[in-house]
Amino acid sequence: MSKEKTEIEVLYTDSYLQLLMKAKQMLKNDDDARDAVSDVFARIAEDSLKLPKGHEVSYLMGSLRNLCIDRIRKMSLREKVERRLTLSDSSMTAIDSERERITEMIDYAERALPKQTWCVFQLRFDEGLRYQEIAERLGISERAVYKHLAKALTKLKEKFNPTSI
Repeated sequence: MSKEKTEIEVLYTDSYLQLLMKAKQMLKNDDDARDAVSDVFARIAEDSLKLPKGHEVSYLMGSLRNLCIDRIRKMSLREKVERRLTLSDSSMTAIDSERERITEMIDYAERALPKQTWCVFQLRFDEGLRYQEIAERLGISERAVYKHLAKALTKLKEKFNPTSI
């Protein structure tokens, strides 16, 4: 066994749980989290990821964070919303009910929001763009992006959670 392989195994053993917890926190899914951590270590094994001496774990955390962000950006809006749900009952009925509610909320937003507000909402939550990126893409100010998002969220709260306003 080579020295390099031994170092990778030690690093894996020492940092796996910490990386896994971070990935679970970001991805909200155990299987996806395990896959993400495995992908980071696979990159090390393939020599496509070089670790700076003395800062290995922090570099792994940064690499994992970036990988998770890329995966989140590639998710659809519905997947993102579903992942952030906290279900009180783990039965399939509860899951189906929550999915129906999410679908109802997204369909309502698409119908009820003005076209530009819906577009801003989609770019932010479906594509994961930052305010500045949305502003540039639509040719509006960042302040306008903020106002559109605030309007969208207020309208959704009015419809689906009127007591929180």
